[in-house]
Amino acid sequence: MAVDVEMLWFEAMDAQDEGDRDEMCRLSDDILATDPTHGDAWWMRAKLELPSEGHPTLLQVSRCLRSCRKAVEFEPDNRLAWWRGGQILVEELGMLEEALEWWESKRRISPGDPEPLIEQVAILADLGQYKEAAVRLELLNRQAGDPLLTDQMIRAARLSSIVRKAAQREEKKLFKPWDSEHEGWKDIEFQKKRKPANDQMTFLMLAGPIVMAEVLLWNSFEFTGSPIIPMIAGFLLVLATVLVGVRWSKALTMRMNRPAFNAVRAVDVEMSSGRKCFPDAWRGEKLYLTLLKFRTPAFRQRLETIVESDEPLPKSWKPRIPEMTEEYFPYSEEE
Repeated sequence: MAVDVEMLWFEAMDAQDEGDRDEMCRLSDDILATDPTHGDAWWMRAKLELPSEGHPTLLQVSRCLRSCRKAVEFEPDNRLAWWRGGQILVEELGMLEEALEWWESKRRISPGDPEPLIEQVAILADLGQYKEAAVRLELLNRQAGDPLLTDQMIRAARLSSIVRKAAQREEKKLFKPWDSEHEGWKDIEFQKKRKPANDQMTFLMLAGPIVMAEVLLWNSFEFTGSPIIPMIAGFLLVLATVLVGVRWSKALTMRMNRPAFNAVRAVDVEMSSGRKCFPDAWRGEKLYLTLLKFRTPAFRQRLETIVESDEPLPKSWKPRIPEMTEEYFPYSEEE
């Protein structure tokens, strides 16, 4: 008897409404066995590959990515599948070059969608490819497509600030982990036994003593007349000190954490290339171990596999950036 795929899909949707993952697995498997091109069933499988609670393993995210690829192959308009696949490639697998290709494919399908460009800018910034990131930001500003959502506008503005600041630095100062002689490695070596600096701790060390001194000094004065004006003036003085201190502490923390940022980029290059560039002798130090705590279990599993493979990064390696054509990009032209 022929299998009614549509009926099975309705049953799968009912199981999803009831939160019955086992039944969803069974039904989606039956659907795909009959119709391997069922994009919605592949997307259901992608969600089922990830645990309902906790972080997924390397095997789970790999299976989820495979299902996402199938989902967008047969249902190119599935925005959630595109987002999940990109998120897995970057955050779980660290495959930044593959992620660039992933979002370039999305651009070809949805030329007016700003999301692929925003994601590419973020990835290129992680790789230190700020010139390429600036090109895509310019395209984002010029394209006549879907309007940016609020969160997209906020993220685009933040990325624009990062790229603009990086462009103001000298090219030689931008850390390139594939260059074993780059001076950025010396910064990492100097900081390798220390944890990254913390904004709050830096603020307390920098502004805390000044605020305390201001309060003690202000209380030592004897004011005549109404106490309200001196109280307001003292409050404004402390507030101004706090605001300036927050700004200074953030700038100082960023400067102090430059070796940590360099270490993060070196690990990103290892994950993206599948080859080692970070010195093994530094992997047991406090800086490296602290940074890894912020990574997902799947990310750490894959990194461990790369380290164990013991294949060095070729000296001629450079990030593989997909060629960006503008043929499929609509622009608004003024007549």
